[in-house]
Parts: sequence; C-alpha cells; structure tokens
Amino acid sequence: MLNCRACLWRCIQALDVPTTNAHRLRQRATPAFGYGQQRLLSIRRVRAVEAKPTNLTQVERLSRRGREPWQKSAVAAGQKQRERAVLRRSTTNAEATFNLSKLGKRDPSMSVSDWERRKKELRHLQDPLELATFVAKELRKGKATEMLQLVRMASHSMQCVVSWNHIIDHYLAKERVNDALKVYNEMKKRAQFPDSYTYTILLRGLSANAHTSGVLTKALSVYYSLSAPNSRVEPSIIHTNAALRVCARALDMDALWGVAGKIPETGPGAANKITYVTIINAIRQNLLLNAPIGETEEEAAARKERGIIEGRRMWEDIVGRWRNADLVIDEDLVCAMGRLLLVGSRPRDWDDVLSLVEQTMDIPRLVPRLGTSVRQEAALPFLRAPTVPEQSRFDDDHLAPGESSMRGDEFLSLVPQGVGGAVSNPLSYTQPSNNTLSIVQEACQKIAANKASQEYWDLLTDPATYKIVPDLNNLHTRLRNLRQKRASAAAVKLLQEDLVGKGIEPRPGTFRIAMSTCVRDKNNHNSLKHANQILTLMSKTLEDADPKVTAMYAELATAFPLAKGSDLVDALTVLNPIVRSIRLQLGVGGLRKGGDGVGAVYLKGEARQDAIAALRKIYGVYDRLLFSNLIAEEQKPPFMVERARLSAFIQRIMFKSGQKGELAKEALHKEGSAEEVDLHGYLKEEEVEDVAEPKGQSDSIPVWKKQWTRPLEGRKHYDAKVDIHGST
Repeated sequence: MLNCRACLWRCIQALDVPTTNAHRLRQRATPAFGYGQQRLLSIRRVRAVEAKPTNLTQVERLSRRGREPWQKSAVAAGQKQRERAVLRRSTTNAEATFNLSKLGKRDPSMSVSDWERRKKELRHLQDPLELATFVAKELRKGKATEMLQLVRMASHSMQCVVSWNHIIDHYLAKERVNDALKVYNEMKKRAQFPDSYTYTILLRGLSANAHTSGVLTKALSVYYSLSAPNSRVEPSIIHTNAALRVCARALDMDALWGVAGKIPETGPGAANKITYVTIINAIRQNLLLNAPIGETEEEAAARKERGIIEGRRMWEDIVGRWRNADLVIDEDLVCAMGRLLLVGSRPRDWDDVLSLVEQTMDIPRLVPRLGTSVRQEAALPFLRAPTVPEQSRFDDDHLAPGESSMRGDEFLSLVPQGVGGAVSNPLSYTQPSNNTLSIVQEACQKIAANKASQEYWDLLTDPATYKIVPDLNNLHTRLRNLRQKRASAAAVKLLQEDLVGKGIEPRPGTFRIAMSTCVRDKNNHNSLKHANQILTLMSKTLEDADPKVTAMYAELATAFPLAKGSDLVDALTVLNPIVRSIRLQLGVGGLRKGGDGVGAVYLKGEARQDAIAALRKIYGVYDRLLFSNLIAEEQKPPFMVERARLSAFIQRIMFKSGQKGELAKEALHKEGSAEEVDLHGYLKEEEVEDVAEPKGQSDSIPVWKKQWTRPLEGRKHYDAKVDIHGST
C-alpha cells in the first residue's frame, strides 16, 4: 500500500492536524502506520512541553538568561581578570622553566651581565624557528659573539641546528674559516647534529675562501666525513659540486678527479650540469695556469692535447645522458665546452665549436667542417696557423685505444631515434645568448672565417630570430674579427651604431682594438680618416684620453704611406686636445686628482711611461711633416713652435723621471743631435716659454690651423711634387 516514498509522505502530511484530535488518531492508528508516525507525534509533544517551562522563579529565569546582578558586578569582573592573569603567569612560568631550567652553570668566559642578557632574550625565544630568525637578524648587525653565546645556552633545551648554520655561514662570509670550523666542531659536541644544509653551507663557504691556506685539505676532510659509516647525512650531488669547486679553484686536478671518481652513474647522486661545468672549467684553467716552468712549445701542445681529449670523452657521456633525457644541457655547459676547445692546439678543435653549437642549439653551420670535401668544393682559403706545432696540424684518427672514429664526431648533430612514424626526439635544445655569440665569434676568428663571422652575427642579433642584444664583450669579439679582416670602415660603423648609438659605455680597450684595425689597414686610402673618427669618438666618450690609442694613431700617421700634407695637418689638429689631456694626466701644468675628485687622473708606473711614449710618437708626426716637402717652407713656423713646446715638455718629464736631458734628446732625435735641429731655425728650449697662444683663445682649434692658409694651386703643386718625385 505504502510502498513508494511519495505516498508515505502524503499520508504523514494528512496527519498534521490540531493536537486536540491527536489522541483520536493515536487510538485509531492501525499497524499499517507503523511506529515511526507514533514516535513523530510524541516527539513533537515533548518538545512543546520543554519549550514552555512552568513554575520557574524570577531568580531562575534571570540565571538562565545570564542577567544575574552578580554577573554584572565589579567583583565578578575583577575575579575574571585575576583568573586570566594567573593562567597566563602559570603558562609563562612553565615555559620559562622549560627553557631556562637546563642552562647549567655559567660559562666562565661570559660576564654576569652577558649571562643575564642572554637569559632575558632566551625567555622570549621558545621556538627554534623564532630563535633562528632572531639570530640571523642580529648577525646582520655584526653581533656574532653575542649570538654564539645565545645559541650555546639554547642548545641545552632545544635542537637549534639552523641557528648554528647561520653562525657558520656568517663566519665564512667574513673570511673567518678557522672560526667557522670551530663552531662546526662545537655544535657536534653539544649534540646539535649537522644536517645536509650544514655541510652545504660549509663546503660552499670553503669554496668562496679557496684562496686561504689549507682550505682544500679542510674541505676534503669535511666532504669525506659524509661517507663515513657513522655519518647521519648522505652525500648529495650538491655537496659533491661544492667540493669540486674547491678543488677547481685550488687548481688541484688530482683531488678533483678523486672526488669525481666517486660520483655514481645513476640515482640522486649522479652528476648534473653544474658538475660537468665545474670539471670542464677546471680542465681549461689547468691547461692555462698550471704550465710547468721551462715548458717547450711541443710539450705545451701535448699537455693541451691531453686536456682536450679528456673533455671530448666527457662530452660523449654528456650527450648520451642528454639523449636519454637524464640530463638537461644549458648554455653554460655548452659555452664551457666551447671555450675548452678554443684553448686547444689543433685547428680541428676550433672548428668543432661551430659543430657543438649546431648540435646543442640547432643553429646550422654557416661554414663547412674543416677537412671535409664540401669545404674544399666551396673554394674557401686554407687555414694558415703558423703558431700551431707541426704535429698538431693534422688530425689523429682516434680518441682512445680501440676507437677509430674521426675526431669531432662527438659533436655531430643527433639523429632522432625510431623507425618510420614512431620517431622519438626528446632533445630540448638550448637557447643562445650573449655568451654563445662570443664563442662563435672567437671560433670564426681562430679559423679565419670572416664571412661566416658576419653571417653568424646577423643571424644571432636579428630581432626576427634569436633577438640577442650585443653587450660590450660581444662588440669586442666582433671588432677583433674586423681587425683580422682589415675592415676599418666596418669598425667605425660598429662603434658609431652598435656602441655609442645604443648607449653602451666603451672602455679604453674598445678604442685600442678599433685603432689597431686601422693600423692593420694602413694601405687603405681612407684608413687615416677612419682613425680620425675613432680618435674623435674617444675624445667625446672617455673623460681622459688613452695614451695607447693615441700612440697607435700617431704611429699610423707617421707610417701612413699615402699621407699628404693636409692629412698630417688634420692629424695634428685632432691630436692637439689629446696632447693637453695627456699633459694633465702627467701632472704638469694641470690639475691632479685630489680629494674632491676634480681633474685628470694622475698616471703612475707603466701607464705614465705609455703616456710619455705617446707624446714621443706625436713628436714623430711633427718630424715627418717638417722634414719633408709635404707643405711649403713658409707654412712650417707654427708647427716648429708647437714641436719645440712639446720637446721641452717631454724633456722636463723625462728629467723628473730620473733621466738626463741628453738621454731625452737622444731618444727624441734618433738620426741627429739637438744642434743639428737648431741649424734648421727651430726655436731653442729657452725660447719656448715666450711662445703662447693669444689670450681669449678658448676653442680647440690650434694656432697653426688658423695660420695655415695657402692657395689651392700651391697645395696641388706640393702634393703632385711629392707624389711624383717623393722628395726634393
């Protein structure tokens, strides 16, 4: 009858009638209703009775409602406040007792006042995290001794390893290696067992202080203690990398290979990219810095060959793990291997850098591989490497005993594995940046691939491809390639557009590379004009003129085979403000760099000698102009005055430097004495001080430039005379 839930619910709703008839329904209830309906009615009646209590006094009603007069009195409020204070005090005392009851006796090295201060601080530092935060904050204020006292006291009642780690890290950052190791040993004696972070902090701190005596021995002792049977911490790859870094900085390859030999092949302790980068950089530094005294060229080439072979074998392992997706290769690892190859003695090593970039970054080679038939068919010039030893000019046919693979095959592009459509290629190629741009340019310079150097530069800096913005180091490598190509015009364009035009602050070395490009390109008709532009850019961008750049420019002007009289006059015009700048740097007649930082930098030592050599080369430019027929005789007096003034200045500087005047004159006049110079009518040294520029002359145009006027016919006459006859 009432099989469905809906029918039963309608029957229950029908029972919802006034309570006066409820007893009738109960009396007439049949078993069909069951006991659930009867219980429902009884519950409703009981709740109604409870909701309406009867026979309650007024006091009971106030008590039930929480409105008793005592509850609102001040006495009740005071009791409640005292109760809370007692509970709070009891809790604090219990915590203080827990934290301070096990301090023991005071350390005799601590004063009573320090003991009481540490107790007050420790009273409010109940949690190890709060203690570690407080210790780190106070260590930044330089309170190392106070925090060490606090941690010692706290070690009696809690495990505060993190606080001990902060103190060890602080001492290592302050180059206090012995104090850090003492703290490390002390924490173990106080049952504060070092964790994995303790060893990481300790080994990394020792690598940061690798220049300190005995650090390598201490680092190896700490690292090998991780492998002891009673060690609570298992060595991880992070600890291994830190230990390898200490060995690399100490240039101890035996210790490095001893640590690397214990690295497992698989598992969490296997080598990662940081491990390989550290080892490869250590091999490179060992080849460059650990050369034996008196080593011959053949021995140096053989030693570099052994290092390159070690790196090549390691790269085979790296590529195998990369192909199996067990290792991620990044740009640091690629560039570390590339710079190791650039140190090699064989041209094959330099050429393999481009194959390395193609393999790991999917950047195609823009020049065929060295020694292949494609390179010969491309009619590229043969690589001339006179500095390479004879035994290293040809490739060997093995990398290890039993192997017959060609040298460089480990850098070939990888072919995806699989058959047909089931081809898996889990390789994740590396994104190139400025470091890659530099090694590519250096490799192109080594193999003399000038065209490929320009193509690589355009490809990597193109906003539509890799969007690399060249930095100062990239521009330097590019300038070196242009110097090799003798492209002085391209060097000037690079300085104007990519360096000064984009707001990159150049260095003196930047202009040295650019000026050496013009010196190398001296047979070009426009090389001196390009050198003028470089020297003008240097004057505008550098605060003080660089003496080496000035010396190279003067040497170019002196040895320029196609120079005319107007070219030398223009060169001396550009050099005039440079001479003033160098004189200020030499500290004669100008301001020295004082406490307020005003004035030119005062040159000392080797830089001072370079400045004097630059002035002597400028003196040679005057000699070439005056001792030739490039200009007329009546136009030479202004140049004679400036030459005599420069001669007197150089002699004073050399005399103050400890050299005699006769030695200075002999250095200035390599082919004649001072008396022979005076026979030509030049001013003597005592007459130089009477010659001065007109007052109010504040511009940078020299006097001779304003006085030097001649008709066009005379210029053509003398230029043609020199070009045809050479001299009169």
